[in-house]
Amino acid sequence: MLSLPDILHICPSTKRLWVAYSGGLDSHVLLHLLAQSDLQLRAIHINHGLNPDADYWAEHCQKVCKALDVPCDIIKVKVEVAARESLEAKARTARYQAILQTITPDDVVLTAQHADDQAETLLLQLLRGSGVAGLAAMPENKGWLVRPLLGYTRAELYQYAQAANLKWIEDSSNADTRFDRNFLRHEIMPRLQQRWASVSHIISRAASHQAEANELIQELAAQDLQQCQGHKADILSLDKLSKFSAARQKNVLRFWIKKLALPSPTTKQLQQIVSNLMTAKADSQPLVSWQGAEIRRYRRNLFAMPNLPPPPSPTKTIKWLVSSPSPRLPLGNLKLTQALPSGTELEIRFRQGGEVIRLNKHQRVVKKLLQAAGLPPWQRQFIPFIYLDNVLVAIPGIAEENGWDIEWITN
Repeated sequence: MLSLPDILHICPSTKRLWVAYSGGLDSHVLLHLLAQSDLQLRAIHINHGLNPDADYWAEHCQKVCKALDVPCDIIKVKVEVAARESLEAKARTARYQAILQTITPDDVVLTAQHADDQAETLLLQLLRGSGVAGLAAMPENKGWLVRPLLGYTRAELYQYAQAANLKWIEDSSNADTRFDRNFLRHEIMPRLQQRWASVSHIISRAASHQAEANELIQELAAQDLQQCQGHKADILSLDKLSKFSAARQKNVLRFWIKKLALPSPTTKQLQQIVSNLMTAKADSQPLVSWQGAEIRRYRRNLFAMPNLPPPPSPTKTIKWLVSSPSPRLPLGNLKLTQALPSGTELEIRFRQGGEVIRLNKHQRVVKKLLQAAGLPPWQRQFIPFIYLDNVLVAIPGIAEENGWDIEWITN
């Protein structure tokens, strides 16, 4: 039975709680329950403008909140969907972005997902072939986001709403079975409930087990990453990584890529990293890339990075008056840490091949300097060469003569 004390036990102790209030049954029940407490409470309604009745829904939410004496923020967002993108996913992203821009760091947002939502989420993830992390479905507590109703079914929320004589919005799109979640909700879950009456709680419990398993997997990945981490966060040692089993290799790779805030690879792409990059010949330059990220190999190390831009033309030149900020380069920018006359004009060029630079009164071949410095081959196309009066005077971090001190800060 739904009760305020049980909900308050889940709610964190914070200065201010927000209820993500759509006007539908679930969020109305949550708002009505919490409005009976002495918590500092606000409601937030996101108007996506996707339904012809969207403005009416916003007005309804304002009226309900006024009756409950709960302040309500109505925020309009614009949802733009490109080809092959999910409208539901884009709307959710826009909604969360709007909420995060509204709340303060100490605030917590409560959403009204329940046990049936949790069961549907796990089934969706299962049908997408997700791993343990995906099958963990929705966590009850995610820092700024808390879901206090995951232990209750939709039927229990409906029973509460009927007893309290609540009036809520019915979104007609929720009945459209062209959407996967609605298909599960209206076609599959009722059949399962006929056979297993507590199916929502059963599946939600399975999600909890997956969440615990995922926590252990993440702990193992963190320990493994410590063992094979290179001298920088975006580098892994192949020699150390190869000592792990194939399953642990994939696990730590997945964890490493996520920790770098890069898009996650698919199962196929992850297998390509293990099969192609880790076993490639020493003199090869293998690459596995996907939208937003790529993994490269050099000298028994793996390197992770965002997709590189097209390399600059070898004939490209950029003028730089040292009294002005560094010009934008294809891969980062420059920082001059020495004083030069304000009228000094430098020229930035990129590698053509065959360059030499004078160091300690001797001519040095730039190709050999780059190799000796261990600069990965893909960066050699982007590293800026600094010229003064048509003479190569500095290669940041590689070769600098006569006190030149220029730092190349890559993206």
